[in-house]
Amino acid sequence: MGRILSWFSASLFGVVVTYIAHIIGFNHKVSNFDKVLDGSITFSSIVVGFLAALLGILISIRDTEIVKEIFRQNEIGTLKYYFNEALILGFITVILSGILHVVRGNTFLSVTIIFYVWSVGLFWFIASTYRIVHLLMNIFFKSHYSTRRPQPVEDDPGEQEAMRQGLTRDRTP
Repeated sequence: MGRILSWFSASLFGVVVTYIAHIIGFNHKVSNFDKVLDGSITFSSIVVGFLAALLGILISIRDTEIVKEIFRQNEIGTLKYYFNEALILGFITVILSGILHVVRGNTFLSVTIIFYVWSVGLFWFIASTYRIVHLLMNIFFKSHYSTRRPQPVEDDPGEQEAMRQGLTRDRTP
């Protein structure tokens, strides 16, 4: 039950926040809505790029114990689902924002429908992005602790000087 709830919590967040926004009167007819669209395009584009970079980092640490543990626990499906959800929602948000930029002045019912789909998608995207970034940060920090280099052993100062002298003698012809 907990796994199913975690899979659908981001979409539920999108629906609830959109409903609250509807109740307080937020719609595509508010002043400066074009600025909101510009901001959502910028935000979504940056986040999609950031997620792609995180995916690259995850691939680069795939041989660490923490990532191997994810594979052993069959959590790779959940991780893929979270990544795909966030990336797809990011692209949908950008596309719907562009469409709303073009049609926001119209009074057709379809514009209102597109607005509410955009709103649910935007808030769903925000929640989904938070979830995957939070999960990946936990993975990276656990990976960092498990692959940390051992601290160097402090050498005796006399031994260091002897090594330095030996290297100096080797360089002189």
